Amino acid sequence: MNFHSILAITNLSPQGNRAVLRAAMLAAQRRALLKIMYAPSDADESVRTGVEQDVRRLAAEMYTRFDILVKNVADTGGHLDAVAEEARWADMLVVGEQWNQSTKTFSCGRPIERLQRIVHCPILLARLEVVDRYRRVLVAIDSTPDPSTLLKLARSHYSDAEVEPFYPLFRASDSPSARPSRVAALPRRGDVARQAVTQEQHSNADLIVVGKGRRYGFSDLLFGQMAHRVLRLTSRDVLLVPLDLRLDPVAEMTTSSMARRDQAATGHPAGSIG
Repeated sequence: MNFHSILAITNLSPQGNRAVLRAAMLAAQRRALLKIMYAPSDADESVRTGVEQDVRRLAAEMYTRFDILVKNVADTGGHLDAVAEEARWADMLVVGEQWNQSTKTFSCGRPIERLQRIVHCPILLARLEVVDRYRRVLVAIDSTPDPSTLLKLARSHYSDAEVEPFYPLFRASDSPSARPSRVAALPRRGDVARQAVTQEQHSNADLIVVGKGRRYGFSDLLFGQMAHRVLRLTSRDVLLVPLDLRLDPVAEMTTSSMARRDQAATGHPAGSIG
């Protein structure tokens, strides 16, 4: 897909600035524009003083460190609607762990769960300390009815990482040779999210990629809950990819042979759930 800009959201906490650092590293890899926006992670969180100066200072630091174009967003209100509006002009949104926590999770969901319903681009939850680029990426194939999209996106964004497709829900008749390599001892068959997280830990992956619907309905019931459970079960970085995301046709052509290779290697056709 075309990749021109990354929007990083921070509340200027250490966790929020970690997300900015990860976004800057990704922007440097793709020579993309980095946009930094201040936003409290909860509607009840008060806007701190000196925000504009702190954001400008952070932007200058990212520019100096990574030699990339950096723009600080003027809006300091930080409401979800403002973040979603700014994300309309970005190819990826990067947020910190504070966006996976909320004092109002029971009534209206965690901030990242609410945000992904109104944002059209992939959302990266950056938790890990940013030491290096992602080295191993796990793609949870059964988290979407169109698994090729997740593989294409992962290979496009993380071309220098080892991208491992993971097919949960093995059939009892599957022989060991038909299963993907490095398969861990998986939890019970019906818990797809826990299987994916177990495999991520077994593979020592830095990032797990899952599909996510933006609207309520049957698709969200099947795939949305799985994505949200992955967010809550893993301590690694998570990339939420909208199920209706469109990729660049040229990129699709260059990665189609890779997808066929993975299917042949695992013995599981795309979308197979046993």
